[in-house]
Amino acid sequence: MLRRKRALTSSFGPLLIRSAVVTLALALAAPAAAFAAPDSGSAESGSAESGSSDSGSSDAGSSDFGSSQGPNIDPDNYAQDCPDVLVLAVSGATDSASDRNPLAEQASTVASNWVGNVTVPVGEANADSPGTVGWLYVPYASTYGFDVLDDVPTYHESIVEGVATTDRLMDEYKVKCGDRTKFVLLGYSVGGEVLDRLSTEIGARDSSALVNGDDIAGVIMVGSPYRPAGVPNFGDEPGESLGGFMDQSPRDYGTLTDKVTWSCRPWDLACDAPDDIELLQLALEVISQMRLTVLNPVQTVSDFARAVTTIASRAIVDIATDKSWFTSDETLLQVLVRVADVDYTVADQQAVDALTPEQLLADLNWAMGPGAETVEAKLRAEATGFEENNKGIADVVLGPYLALGFLQHLSYWYNDPNDGYEWESEKMVAWITDLARTEREKKNAPQTATPEAPAPETAPEPRLLPEPGTVTQVSDLGAFLESQGIPVPEGMFPPQYSTVPDPAASVPVPN
Repeated sequence: MLRRKRALTSSFGPLLIRSAVVTLALALAAPAAAFAAPDSGSAESGSAESGSSDSGSSDAGSSDFGSSQGPNIDPDNYAQDCPDVLVLAVSGATDSASDRNPLAEQASTVASNWVGNVTVPVGEANADSPGTVGWLYVPYASTYGFDVLDDVPTYHESIVEGVATTDRLMDEYKVKCGDRTKFVLLGYSVGGEVLDRLSTEIGARDSSALVNGDDIAGVIMVGSPYRPAGVPNFGDEPGESLGGFMDQSPRDYGTLTDKVTWSCRPWDLACDAPDDIELLQLALEVISQMRLTVLNPVQTVSDFARAVTTIASRAIVDIATDKSWFTSDETLLQVLVRVADVDYTVADQQAVDALTPEQLLADLNWAMGPGAETVEAKLRAEATGFEENNKGIADVVLGPYLALGFLQHLSYWYNDPNDGYEWESEKMVAWITDLARTEREKKNAPQTATPEAPAPETAPEPRLLPEPGTVTQVSDLGAFLESQGIPVPEGMFPPQYSTVPDPAASVPVPN
């Protein structure tokens, strides 16, 4: 059986990248535009897994699916049993498909399924302890909604499928294995968005749910477009001060709060984007609901009209059922971004159900009559808010994001133990291995009878991430060089740090 060895060990690609960057850094006078995004072969520096899908059933518990010769399963992958830890790897866009064989290691190509650079090395690291780890590649139509010929799902549909499939696989293994197996969730790029949505949902589940927070050993989101601004990398390292380009607001992961971690490189636009880019976020939300098929432009136009109509209708209903909106600080653009989200739900369903055409007409008459002054004030504030809430777009265009963001988004997956630098994928391998060995030790520990701990009288207070006081790192040239494994002379680029402020500390205390 062909065994896929650790990928990305070739030094030519990283050496080429580092040499170019060192030359530029020493020149210091070169413009940011000189950082041209490399081709995929240089950025990935070696082999990785193919994004093509295998045919066959996605039943992970069976060993008889795949080709007539059988699937190419890594010998260190114990996913067909009940391992101590089962890694569910959710690939990025274009790297998976709905009919993908979740057990098969696919042939290496330069356009890859990079999460395999964590799963296979994890198996190698635990090869001396059979049954400790297994892994599955979550089958879902990971697509941007773009194809030349074929009709493909929209980006939103891909996210929904990814969440549902990951959840289903955990349910199946929980029924099969009970408490013998804990889950580690690994998601890259679009897969990071899938896990962000799933983690908030699992973290809010009751302890009686089939799969709840106790069943999850850890969650890591890599290059996630929903990374909250300022959260640390791998729990201890200072994270980038900015956050995901789709949403970087703090979120409540409930029972998973202490189990969720991130990996984000400086100037990776997916997870370290400037804030105040709401117009760009709205445009991306519209595109994510469209099928962009080159040879079927009528479908594309139809999808655009449908998406815009849906978002506009939701916004009208949302505002009509919120009588305080005209006196609030929320802008119309912020409403549009909020209601365009795939997980949008109305705040007051009863108010929506009671909404009638007569009430909408009454609201319109109010806006044109008694409420005209309030509406005019809201429109004036809207103009000011629009400029303020989109000032970050200039940073995207004029800053290094367009030049460096793509490179940084691909640079998580180097595995070269001989280069003296610990790459993100190597850190992920160590992190998952530690979780797996902890679970193995718990299994092997002698069981002693202890009285059941009394249930807490009240539920713990929900905690949003990031926490006030968290140390974050400001993206600069020095941070970028270090992220590429390039030594920076001491004092040349002093690291810049900031801390997440405490909102309560900024509230003036009355005399």
